[in-house]
Amino acid sequence: MLPSWMERVDQYDPPKDCSKFAVKTIQTIGKAMSRIKVQKGHEKGRPLPALFKLLVTAGGILFLSITQNKLCIMAYAAILLLYLCTWPAGDILNIMKAGCGASVLALIILLPAMFIQPSGIRNELLIVIKVFFSISTLSIFNHTTQWNHITGALKKLHIPGIFIFTLDITLKYIVLLGNLITELLTSLQLRSVGKNNKKHSSIGGVMGVTFVRGTEMNQQMYEAMQCRGFTDDYSVKN
Repeated sequence: MLPSWMERVDQYDPPKDCSKFAVKTIQTIGKAMSRIKVQKGHEKGRPLPALFKLLVTAGGILFLSITQNKLCIMAYAAILLLYLCTWPAGDILNIMKAGCGASVLALIILLPAMFIQPSGIRNELLIVIKVFFSISTLSIFNHTTQWNHITGALKKLHIPGIFIFTLDITLKYIVLLGNLITELLTSLQLRSVGKNNKKHSSIGGVMGVTFVRGTEMNQQMYEAMQCRGFTDDYSVKN
């Protein structure tokens, strides 16, 4: 026979916590950071050399920045959109999102100039169009080129090794810290029951752990570089 208190059904309804803005914000940042990963690339068949694509991308953006001929801009846009027609719909959507986001931001920045000087609206709209196609070109390069191929192309252009090393390590550690933030927030949500009146301390704890972990990783890398006798010569693996 069980005691009566053990047979009693406990009805505990934890109060709902609607104030999740800060946690969701940091979690969104963590997810966005964790998405910055080394790309597998959109390369099929015989991909073009990364150095060639880098030069074409830089040349295209420079061309858009310099030219004032609308016919040349329309021809560039036609070639770019024709190339995108060969892509899957999902990849095209990602490219368009990046271009539209940058062009909307440029439009917001240029709105005061449009109101102050209406006669220059055509020039401002031309800048917005150039921003759209420039960012779309850069997004295509990002989707079609693996990160190690990009660093290899920079090495062939005789970019200093320490600069390439800084870019490479920065990208990798952004991914690591982004995954760390996601894991910390997941564990925080699993342990939170009901309403939490100390959200600021919880969020501060997540940020503090991330900062401490980042500092530790920085120190560990510095010590590893010292032990291996790093001399600013960074070899790139293709």
